[in-house]
Amino acid sequence: MTISKRPFTDSLSYTLAKSSILVTLIVGFSLSFLQIGLDYLREQDAMDKFAAEILAANQFAAADASFHLDSPAADEVAKGILQYHYITSVSITNELDEVLAQRSSNLATDKEHTQPYDIFGEIKEFNHVLYSGTGEDIGNLTIYIDPALASEGFVDRSMLVLISGLVRNILMAFILVFVFYLTVTKKVIAVSSALKDLDPNNPRSNHIPVLNVKKKNELDDLGEGINRMLGIISSDIQEREKREQDLYTSQKELTYQANHDALTGLVNRRGFELLLNQAMQSKQPEFVFCYLDLDQFKIINDTCGHIAGDGLLRQIGHLLNNHIRSNDVLARLGGDEFGILMQSCNISDAGLIAQKLIDQIGQYRFFWEGKSFAITASIGIASLTQKIKNTTDLLRNADIACYTAKYAGRNCFRIYQEGISDTSQLHGDMEWVNKINQALENNDFCLYAQKIVPNMTTAETGLHYEVLLRMLGDNGAIIAPNAFLPAAERYHLMTKIDKWVIEHQFQYLSMHPKHLAEVELCSINISGPSLTAPEFQQTVIDKLQYYKIPANKICFEITETAAISNLTDAIAFIDAMHEKGCRFALDDFGTGLSSFAYLKYLPVDYLKIDGVFVKGIVEDPIDYAMVKSIHEVATVMGKKTVAEFVENRDIELKLKEIGVHYSQGYGIAKPCPIAELASSMQTKPS
Repeated sequence: MTISKRPFTDSLSYTLAKSSILVTLIVGFSLSFLQIGLDYLREQDAMDKFAAEILAANQFAAADASFHLDSPAADEVAKGILQYHYITSVSITNELDEVLAQRSSNLATDKEHTQPYDIFGEIKEFNHVLYSGTGEDIGNLTIYIDPALASEGFVDRSMLVLISGLVRNILMAFILVFVFYLTVTKKVIAVSSALKDLDPNNPRSNHIPVLNVKKKNELDDLGEGINRMLGIISSDIQEREKREQDLYTSQKELTYQANHDALTGLVNRRGFELLLNQAMQSKQPEFVFCYLDLDQFKIINDTCGHIAGDGLLRQIGHLLNNHIRSNDVLARLGGDEFGILMQSCNISDAGLIAQKLIDQIGQYRFFWEGKSFAITASIGIASLTQKIKNTTDLLRNADIACYTAKYAGRNCFRIYQEGISDTSQLHGDMEWVNKINQALENNDFCLYAQKIVPNMTTAETGLHYEVLLRMLGDNGAIIAPNAFLPAAERYHLMTKIDKWVIEHQFQYLSMHPKHLAEVELCSINISGPSLTAPEFQQTVIDKLQYYKIPANKICFEITETAAISNLTDAIAFIDAMHEKGCRFALDDFGTGLSSFAYLKYLPVDYLKIDGVFVKGIVEDPIDYAMVKSIHEVATVMGKKTVAEFVENRDIELKLKEIGVHYSQGYGIAKPCPIAELASSMQTKPS
């Protein structure tokens, strides 16, 4: 098969020619204009240097003439300076600005005849102050230079650069086209001709020619690659039936994988929902669904890593599979959540099985890198009754029951039953959820503050306080946070509340600059969910910048439980905000099972010792020892300590005896609206 002749304008050579000419022209003109620009700058610099030299050379003669008010001598100086044809005018004045001498060149009137290109601007003035021998200002020497005269020949040189550059670039373009034709286009035509001569039924009958045997280039590599491809195609034709069989096998495997979890080998959520739908359509009675959630998985996953977490999930899946009935189906629904579909099982038997599973998990220990971890689980049980219309309702009911089990203390199971007290708690929560959403929308929250004072004499003289949240109830009643925050935590509203507090606290500080100036440190509580919210960190940074709040005046408080439960996210958040200048406090420290073990991973600035220990510090030597040990460890790690629940003078004295840095509590100052706190500071006698 022969290749039809195509128009020259469609050829690769023509395309390369256009591209080459365009690129070389752009590059050439760019370099030429750059050269002209640099030449222009050099002309200007030379003129400035020339003016400085003229002024320096004549300053003493001009100063002598100005000092003696000698007009003839000044005139001689001016006349001498005008010998330079760049200079169009010279003026010498005394200290009273009286002209002693002034001369102008005839060339000053001929500018538009001698220089038709007005690109150099107006005549430039250069002035030099004249001083006497004692350093007195006795006058001025001023010269005027015509830039056009000083830059004679610049336009001619510029035109020469442009024309020579254009000729050079065009010549280079044609040379490149010729080279491209020999090295690329000619070889492409040879490869194209060989491809058109291929026989589709016998790909191996023709081969792409390799033009350069000794020194191969990319086109030769392309030809060899095509030849190898033709050989592969021929082999594939012979193996088509085998591939079709392999494809069928792969499809079966994909179907299995689509309905099974790759980590544990259990049925996944998609496959489990298919089984639930089949159960709902089945006429067989008494299906029960158990929703199981591990209680400590996130801590292990964050502290030991995802590999350890994956290993735990595989082992728990194996354990559960060994302790369910043969006709039950176990599935991993996602994360650390498992589901069990029990067939021909009443709710009482399901409870017995659930308790057995809880006991087995409780006896199990997960070992990782020489450490042992105890695991517990919470289970929610829901029956597949006639009222259940879809899988979503069944999953929701079991999830509510599981949540009720967690709320009851974890490591137990609960059965979903409408109208029973366990689930009726949810209706009360819903009322609080509505109130919280209305408070967020209508700004029915208000900010309180409680002072934090140093126990020792320090250089800190400003105001240090913690921001507290209250809700405005009916008739202006103030609602404490323990009434509405539990519902906010359960229904994922804490991040919205945190954003509201940050927005309004920053706004208050911005609108009261005098109060902001008095603030040493303002502590704001951050919840665990906010640490994991992707957008929360950027929101805080944006608000700091928008309200222009000094970041070093802001301290974020994170509870020990929230920090440990979200360890990776907590560390990332702390590091990011530390870079902006903010500080961090670890709240309620000491209540966790492994407080000190996690402390070295958390780069906080303050430890707030839990009030459980502080309240009994006077009477209970164990509490005293606990507070002392926390303070000593914190001091070694370079962190400051804050004692909470300081309710009387005796507690305060004990804390000072230990060396705790700060105290906070009703014995120090009761919470009050921030406006009142700011007002008390302003009216405090100096």
